[in-house]
Amino acid sequence: MPQNFPCFGKFAIACTMLTSSVLIALSMTVDTAVLAQATKSPIPTPQPTNQPTQPPITTPSSTNQPTSPISEKLLGQWQSKDPSSDLALTLVFSPDGKLYILSPNSQKPMAVEFKYSINPQPQPMHLDVVVSKDEKKALTIFEFTADGQLRLQLENTDPGQPRPKAFSPTATLFTKVSDNTKLPENIKIIYLDL
Repeated sequence: MPQNFPCFGKFAIACTMLTSSVLIALSMTVDTAVLAQATKSPIPTPQPTNQPTQPPITTPSSTNQPTSPISEKLLGQWQSKDPSSDLALTLVFSPDGKLYILSPNSQKPMAVEFKYSINPQPQPMHLDVVVSKDEKKALTIFEFTADGQLRLQLENTDPGQPRPKAFSPTATLFTKVSDNTKLPENIKIIYLDL
């Protein structure tokens, strides 16, 4: 396993998901990456003064996912720390249907870009993550806890496996650390060329 995404504790399944694509493992090994570029904010359209202004609604364009309170709540940066090492696994859900998994290696900050889609109707809710160029998906479940954490089932979510029906006792809890969907400056992104 490349040292860019070290496997530790309960994050071993996440590492397995990350390296399930030969392309990802190869990219990490040969250290090919692209620097992230800042995204431009849309210019708001002026509204007549006699009508109330409404915030723009962003829709994930690559997944044609409708905007919902659940998808809005998911947007941002979520983090889970391994209590034995203080290393953190960070997920960034963006409004354009992209999921970034940031390397816990602070000496060489990088992220792997995936596509994702959700279905908030079933309980627990469904999260599909495209993990390879040939559109293989890791099917999993998620929910928001009463205290606002994101519970995500990482165990037994390899591509080709059926979606888990319930959370295992080892399901990972993530805490929202930011509503910001932009990646940190100068982070290297590994693309799947999806």
